[in-house]
Amino acid sequence: MIFWALTKGTIKEALSKKILLSVFGLFSIIVLIILALINLDSVEGIPSLMQANEEFDYRQFIISIELIMISQPPFLIIMTLFMVMVSSFIPSMLEKGNIEVLLSKPVSRTSIIISKFLSGVIIIFFALLYLVLLIWVIVSAKSGVWHFNFLLYSVFYYTYIFAVLYSAIILTGLLFRSTILSLIVNIMLFFPVTAVLSLKTEMAQVITNKPVMFIIDFIYYLLPKPWDIRAIASSLIEGSFTGTGGFFYAYQPVITSGIFMVAMLFLSIYFFNKKDY
Repeated sequence: MIFWALTKGTIKEALSKKILLSVFGLFSIIVLIILALINLDSVEGIPSLMQANEEFDYRQFIISIELIMISQPPFLIIMTLFMVMVSSFIPSMLEKGNIEVLLSKPVSRTSIIISKFLSGVIIIFFALLYLVLLIWVIVSAKSGVWHFNFLLYSVFYYTYIFAVLYSAIILTGLLFRSTILSLIVNIMLFFPVTAVLSLKTEMAQVITNKPVMFIIDFIYYLLPKPWDIRAIASSLIEGSFTGTGGFFYAYQPVITSGIFMVAMLFLSIYFFNKKDY
């Protein structure tokens, strides 16, 4: 009971700071812009014109439009926005007066960390669902192509990517007790560090020094892989994901990022339990 009360308390905090409302407002503007664009007179005749061409794969064309919406630039912007949204949760919890009241309650410190994590993930899940669902309905209703993979995989994998990144935000928030410093560290981790490491295969073609590549490989497998997971989601949406090399190899970025997330939460719980506030 107290655990869920803590979770709801974090959600109420996001509402009171107008963080959640601001994001939903921004997403509403994006949806309205998309709705306005696809209702332009110059766009109205495109579906019938393209469907008239028997050689044209109209369904694949709509899927390509959906893939553009989750391409790297939108991905960078959305995830950075989400990180900004939740970066203050832990530092504000640790402020003098707040932490004393929180620790005086009959709830374990482990439950506090897990509740903060779950509440952040829940907030982002519904924010993503709101954005993606509206875009999917608009594009599908306009085109007549109801591509469920876009709705399913984009929401699921983007929520998962956020959860992985948020676990690191929680740990750095506990260590630095500063919203700005924690945000800078994690944005740098997200971009450019993990973005550059996602090009590991391309780097291996130009870097011949084996010790250097070993270090790059080590750091790559140690850190989360949000950009690789985004690529997997795109392949699943497009229907081009083959999963060659076995389950672990195919989903290696998802699995190792999950291990990273668990490790970050474990370290956060350990540090929070040991710290005297």
